[in-house]
Amino acid sequence: MKKILLIIIISSQSFFLSGCWGAKEIQNQTYITGVGLDYAEGEFTVYIQALNFANIAKQEGSSSLQQASPILIGESKGKTIQAAFSKLEQKAALPLYYGHVETILLSKNVIKEQMKSVIEFIGQNSLLRYNCWFFGTERDIKEILTGESFFNYPSLYTILHDPETLTKRNFFIPIEKYNKFISTYYQPVGAQIIPSLEMNKAYFSEDEKKKNVAAVKGGFVISQQQYKGWVNKEDLVGLKWFSKQATNIPLSLFDEKVSVIIQNPKRTVKVVNGHKPAYYLIIKANAVLIQNEKDISINKIQKELEKKIKSELLRTIEKSEEIKADLLNISEKTYRYHLKKWDVSTINSIDKGSIEHIEVKIHIEQNINYKR
Repeated sequence: MKKILLIIIISSQSFFLSGCWGAKEIQNQTYITGVGLDYAEGEFTVYIQALNFANIAKQEGSSSLQQASPILIGESKGKTIQAAFSKLEQKAALPLYYGHVETILLSKNVIKEQMKSVIEFIGQNSLLRYNCWFFGTERDIKEILTGESFFNYPSLYTILHDPETLTKRNFFIPIEKYNKFISTYYQPVGAQIIPSLEMNKAYFSEDEKKKNVAAVKGGFVISQQQYKGWVNKEDLVGLKWFSKQATNIPLSLFDEKVSVIIQNPKRTVKVVNGHKPAYYLIIKANAVLIQNEKDISINKIQKELEKKIKSELLRTIEKSEEIKADLLNISEKTYRYHLKKWDVSTINSIDKGSIEHIEVKIHIEQNINYKR
């Protein structure tokens, strides 16, 4: 009897280990890596970007790249986002799989008029992850999704899919994932910024052919669930001094004769009592001097750095007042810790006059070291 039971157990185990029922092979699905959403005349247009993972694996394993990895773009329209995707799925040659979506790209019209529909769609789709990168654009969405990378690498190696790598050592504007955006979207103070992408052919070429590369141009601003407008990158320069992501910030001074890198700036917001909240902004950081062609004194460079940082903060504060949105999210501290002193309306009445003092202290701790 024991032998019979042993045979049955072994047979059943080998039966279950013989294969995975219902498993789909990688070549039998369309793996979507990017989703684009547009809206016009009461109708949504959805775009998908899909890459050939087999080609990517071959390229990553080879020492030379000779052929560009193809990008599949799908496009469909519908009265709702889901209706548009359903039409696209019915026409696909291979089933569409959304579990690998890394980026969601929105048009200006969607950001301005249909954010509620976007939030509902992402929340209801079980395969769309909350850690997708979140971008906007005023350009043609298809042009952004088909943007080029270097050396025929696939789109996974562009700012659209890998902004962290490109901005880690040269921070210029916050690029957030969707979970960060949605965590503050319903907050009654502050602002959310969706980075906006454009295509640029001015800087790079391969074999004398211009490369059409996606780059951040500015940002779409939302505050209290309302669209506040588009702001260019130059007016958002103060953001980096209040972002925890900014660990290395390059700056040039004196007609670019002096270059420094600001490392790990420490930022402090002090709330000052009054009939409405006022603020002290304090920035402290160390800097590495990497270029000094005119042998300008360290003391003079430090003073110019402090002046420049202060002017960048003021520029963004002035833009905040213009569009009536707290771009630096200064009011968030008051809302979180001092809500008993002022109501939300008073906290949101922040303007340039609310900034009583800006203090910037930079210490240049390392001079230029030449290689020997």
